[in-house]
Amino acid sequence: MKKFTAIIASAAFILISSTSFAGNGNNNDSTNTADDASSTKLNLWIPGIFMKMAAGIAEEHVDGQDAAAVDLLRKFGNTTICIREGEYYKEKTDKKVTRKMNRMERKNYEALVSINSEGEKVNISIKENKRGKIRRMVVLVDEQDESFVFIKLNCRLEMQDIAEVCNNYIAE
Repeated sequence: MKKFTAIIASAAFILISSTSFAGNGNNNDSTNTADDASSTKLNLWIPGIFMKMAAGIAEEHVDGQDAAAVDLLRKFGNTTICIREGEYYKEKTDKKVTRKMNRMERKNYEALVSINSEGEKVNISIKENKRGKIRRMVVLVDEQDESFVFIKLNCRLEMQDIAEVCNNYIAE
């Protein structure tokens, strides 16, 4: 498990170093209030080369079962993360969620997992190429009137890769 933590630490380092490009939407720091501190607005694009760098760093620190996680990390490319929480979550966000879901449906994304529970929605959708490889994965989490998370991952996955992750980490 220590080695898996090294993978996560490497990825966290890259994410933290990337956040200098993201902002909280408030350019004037002197107007921050306690409400602003509990609110989040993050738009982040992580180039695929950062994912491969994280895999390269982690590869030196893992073996066995955790090496499979590093191999999986190598299969991910550009990643887009959008988070809205607190005061940055507005009524428009609900409309954006609906628009994104409709757009994914039009572009032939397949719903891998869809969960609706007491106003919270979680959708994981994939888009495959003609050969059956997963080329894009979209994770959409919406807690109505509270927070919204949108993650789009370009990747080169097969369903077998997802099954291995489920068997290795979820079964533990």
